[in-house]
Amino acid sequence: MIQKLRKLQFLKNTGLFNIRAFVILFTIYSFISVWLANVSTNKDLRLSSLTENLKILKSEYVANKTTLMNLSKRSNLIERANSFGFYSAEEPIIIIQLNHEN
Repeated sequence: MIQKLRKLQFLKNTGLFNIRAFVILFTIYSFISVWLANVSTNKDLRLSSLTENLKILKSEYVANKTTLMNLSKRSNLIERANSFGFYSAEEPIIIIQLNHEN
């Protein structure tokens, strides 16, 4: 008789144990899912921030490149040279090639 009661209690505890195991595993799964969602969101925010920084750097690059091109234009260089008393040649520049002595 005692053995029959033990068998019945064993069967009841097994069902309860399975529910507890399910609850524990589901809780662990939930924590992992929330953690991974948080990590993913943080990476997405960082990526968005880096994309914005990239846009800013590209616009600064274009602005600096434009400034450099304006400063190195021939007309701008001639104007700056005129302020120092230099003038551009009226005739085109002639390239003279010399044969070097050995």
